Amino acid sequence: MKKYLVLLLIGLILSLHSFSKDFENLHRALDIANNTIWKYTSYEEWKNNRTINPRPKYNIYTGETVGNSYNCYEYTNIIEMLMTAMKSLQKVKDIPGADPEYQKLFDHYEQLVWDASTINLDYYKGYAIVTSSTQSEVRWENIIGVHRQEKIDPQNHNVSGRLNVYDDQMWLIRCFLEIYSILEKEAVSLSGDALATNKERRKWYLDYSEYLTAYCLDGWDQSKKPNGEEWGGITWGPGYTSKHTCSNSPLISPLVWLSEIYSESPDKIDFLVRGDYNTNRVTSESMLKSDYYMMYAEKIYDFVNNTFLREDNVYGDMIGCKTTVPDSGPNKGLRTTISNGNLDITAYSYNSGSTLSGVADLYRVSDDPEKKKKYYEDLVALADASFKFFTDSQIKDDYYSFPQNKTGKAEFDACLLRAWVEIYTNSIYDTSYYIDAFSKTLNFAYDNYYKDGFLPMDHLVGWKPNMIAEDNYDNRDDVRVSGLRTFSYSAQFSWISLADLFKHK
Repeated sequence: MKKYLVLLLIGLILSLHSFSKDFENLHRALDIANNTIWKYTSYEEWKNNRTINPRPKYNIYTGETVGNSYNCYEYTNIIEMLMTAMKSLQKVKDIPGADPEYQKLFDHYEQLVWDASTINLDYYKGYAIVTSSTQSEVRWENIIGVHRQEKIDPQNHNVSGRLNVYDDQMWLIRCFLEIYSILEKEAVSLSGDALATNKERRKWYLDYSEYLTAYCLDGWDQSKKPNGEEWGGITWGPGYTSKHTCSNSPLISPLVWLSEIYSESPDKIDFLVRGDYNTNRVTSESMLKSDYYMMYAEKIYDFVNNTFLREDNVYGDMIGCKTTVPDSGPNKGLRTTISNGNLDITAYSYNSGSTLSGVADLYRVSDDPEKKKKYYEDLVALADASFKFFTDSQIKDDYYSFPQNKTGKAEFDACLLRAWVEIYTNSIYDTSYYIDAFSKTLNFAYDNYYKDGFLPMDHLVGWKPNMIAEDNYDNRDDVRVSGLRTFSYSAQFSWISLADLFKHK
């Protein structure tokens, strides 16, 4: 029976408030989360020892999980799902007269996300030996590796080279800083032990976010061109030479948030600076944290905008780069770029979405009239172009199909939806039409094809009619439903619910 206590709680909320259309998308987010999370992982393992180890896929006909364990990027989606639900629950539970069950569910999710972020993330942690453009063979601790290990042993788990990538760290930073902000708002109503726990957890989220941010910024290419300019950009990981939109754009918003957190603080940060093309002497400098984080937010956005932006105002994927680590001369022991390659123009909603979130945050905090004007023009062009590029109106009359309905990459489309919601709820630009179109398609799937918390990949066509055939159904993606995709659908409903709450406030 213990396994169903959480489901009973959500059922109570749904029955009490089923009349409220304002909360419908939130209820659907919670329904998917609570109906599916314990199908991919074990409630008993979490209850007994706080272990969360989801399997990649779930067979909706046999009730069996498929695969061994998530890689880090997939695992982060659980944290993202819980975090977005908390954001929406926090707004609903604080409405005067709100049912107290919302607070109970918020508290449950807060504990779940804490366990997912601490105890269980330790299975991915290890050390990485990194040579960057400013230092050689430095050992970094508690870096998130791509793969989950069988036991927790960060001191002896080597995740160097291609065993870790920067964007995995960036998406955790984003989640952790969002949770930090949620807990900061929650602290106002707490006292005693509850406040002490809240403060302790906030400190952990902030400290670890800053540490991982330092790791990612160590990957920024400070080597110089002959004209003295930085090559710039962050490679996909310390073991890669290519530079990607996905290894740069996701860090822009967190850098802005860190700048805001320290905006009234005298705290400084020491950092390394590589010298000119001929000497490459590395020196140490110091700057206010608020200024330092904003400096890099702007630098990364400028690099992304100048490197990956296509003529149709969406973003391409990556550039190949030629690099070396000389064993003599002024560049000895330092990663040095020789040339950048051509742009791979493949466009993903993930890349345009994370860049859109970043430029929206830069616009929101900028007090420079020229920069603010430029950021606004950029975000309007990208918001409009991304809807035009990534939607298809030919599948079903009066509906739009999105890339996730063909590729299954729901986590990619969630990034774009999130950006539209952030722009709308911060009253920057009216993207409500785009959000409503996304919501209409997602809700069509829920209304017509929902099955025990699961939705089909193709929201407008539904579960494929030939998938039940015994000779092939075990291999069909629609039957072996990806947890990454399922948790993304829950997050999408939560983001839409935030737009609903803003619209009806």
